[in-house]
Amino acid sequence: MDLSAPGYETELLRFEPVNDSHREVLRDSAIEKSMWKYMPALSGGTHLRKYMLMLLQSQAAGASAYYVLFQKSDGAFAGLSGFNEINRIHRRLRNHISWHPPDMDANQLYRATQHGMMKRAYDWRAKRMEWQINPKNDFIMHNLQRLEPTREAHFRNFERTADGVWIDKIVFSMTRPELAAAIERLEQDLF
Repeated sequence: MDLSAPGYETELLRFEPVNDSHREVLRDSAIEKSMWKYMPALSGGTHLRKYMLMLLQSQAAGASAYYVLFQKSDGAFAGLSGFNEINRIHRRLRNHISWHPPDMDANQLYRATQHGMMKRAYDWRAKRMEWQINPKNDFIMHNLQRLEPTREAHFRNFERTADGVWIDKIVFSMTRPELAAAIERLEQDLF
């Protein structure tokens, strides 16, 4: 199964693989104003056009799979999520980004998004799914804990954000059996 294959949906969200047609949706959202606080610096500058180019190139090379999210109930734009560090041989990947519009129920959307991402990884036959989180990102740290991943490492001064701040990263992961259990817990929580 190709992680970037179109047509992926869950009970709550539609996951559309990022493509050029999404530029306007992302540009018109609040994503550009809020994403740089935790986003790693990009070579060539920090702006949405550069970020979209990086997403599309990485996805075309098979190293990542990014999705623009829409609510199934009303078709409203609900965020951006994606995998990177995809390794087909070893069946591992990293949940790279989860961003949701600030005017929506971000906690509910985060759980729904992670449910979809974990199901997609599980269906892809992932043996390991990883998150690398800035410990100062309180929203993600709090919501990720509800998924019950295993904390593996704390990398100090790991990278510079687009805002120019050097940050740490904490690595969390789940193995295949843990993914299955987390998917089941989320389904009970969401539905």
